[in-house]
Amino acid sequence: MMRRRVLLPLVAGLAACSASQIPPLKEYADSVVGRNISVVRDLVRRPGSHASTVGWQEKTYTLPNGHWVYVEPDRANCEIHYEVNGEDIIVGYTPMGSGCQNQ
Repeated sequence: MMRRRVLLPLVAGLAACSASQIPPLKEYADSVVGRNISVVRDLVRRPGSHASTVGWQEKTYTLPNGHWVYVEPDRANCEIHYEVNGEDIIVGYTPMGSGCQNQ
């Protein structure tokens, strides 16, 4: 019984720590909407980021409305496509890929 009392809080604490280190995709992407795209570019270029560990090459494309899209690799089989206006401000995003489901 004593072992269970010690183990349960330890497991709960570890789960809370690991869960808090990587925010859910929606929380992360929502937090950069309204900010300059340079914020995301800096995160992607950071050593140890998912992008740097997979050898990501920057991808962008233009939209018919004059905005452009910056693509960030979030995790395996999941990219975040940020819509960026002419002033380099993120105005929205779309998660794309099977790895984005349930995030």
